[in-house]
Amino acid sequence: MLDITFPIIQAPMAGGIISPAFVAAVSNYGCLGSLAAGGLSLDTLARQIEEVRFRTARPYAVNIFAHQRTPEVPDNITAVNDALNDIRRILNIPEVTDIQFSSELSIEDYAALCIKMNVPVVSFTFGCPDKQLILQLKDAGIQVIGTATNVKEALIIEEHGMDYVTVQGYEAGGHQGGFLKQPSIGLLSLIPQAADAVSIPVIAAGGIADRRGIAAAKMLGADYVQIGTRFLNTYESSAHPLHKEAINNADETAAVVTTAITGKSARGIRNKLMQQPAVPYPLMNQMTADIRAAAKVQNNSEYMSNWSGQNIRSAETIALHVLLDELTNTEQPDFQ
Repeated sequence: MLDITFPIIQAPMAGGIISPAFVAAVSNYGCLGSLAAGGLSLDTLARQIEEVRFRTARPYAVNIFAHQRTPEVPDNITAVNDALNDIRRILNIPEVTDIQFSSELSIEDYAALCIKMNVPVVSFTFGCPDKQLILQLKDAGIQVIGTATNVKEALIIEEHGMDYVTVQGYEAGGHQGGFLKQPSIGLLSLIPQAADAVSIPVIAAGGIADRRGIAAAKMLGADYVQIGTRFLNTYESSAHPLHKEAINNADETAAVVTTAITGKSARGIRNKLMQQPAVPYPLMNQMTADIRAAAKVQNNSEYMSNWSGQNIRSAETIALHVLLDELTNTEQPDFQ
């Protein structure tokens, strides 16, 4: 089992939302902080790992994207770019006429760095690495977590030798972490079915924001919970203030699933950027990067990626230590 005091994992959220200091603070509290490697260079990730290690001696995790690195360029690429150029004109940033895509680092590159730097826990999302890579991580003393959105994926993760499976319900904010083209299901239905199907510990994710959610997940068979949006909506997270404001001003019906921002299904607060045509991930993610960056600088939330789960009706931005106190207050009967 994970060497943590409380059964709580801070979800890895890519895009610079969670800093190494944030991760270390969560781990120091007795939960598991998580760094997101997605989109980072090896040098940047190494520096972030070093900072986490400087700030805490407790376990932490590094999350690696395990998606297909070389997708085919689709026929509608020009039409999609034309639509994005309309937005670029609105934001008064340069239009793109020559569409270029940068290559991404391999799963093996990130895994090798984690082994070299003695990272205690590595988690994967968007895919299931081959058994040999998982074995290399485990031989190095690293605990390995996979991400599933249905029971079939959970079984594959167990069969590949991973130590834990995060089962992510439809309610979750941000990207859906599964890898088979299957419909997502709600967490209430997913937890007991996954817990009955696999023998490895189950981590529940999606719509959990307080002790009631923790207690419900554990009652249904989860060993741990993973929380994202609630950690994002703290003063210490690096999410844009308008991102947090969008969550606080929305209700559960405003958090919708889209492929328009990155090309992969993800849940966020409804805005104009979600109305665009898309190409598959990671191509779309690269194509909208300049738009999302400019929107942040210009304080224009209509063209940002305001990821959020559905459990937000009473959302408010609070301090990280206040959130951790609330989540880990074992004197409250609903925690057990």
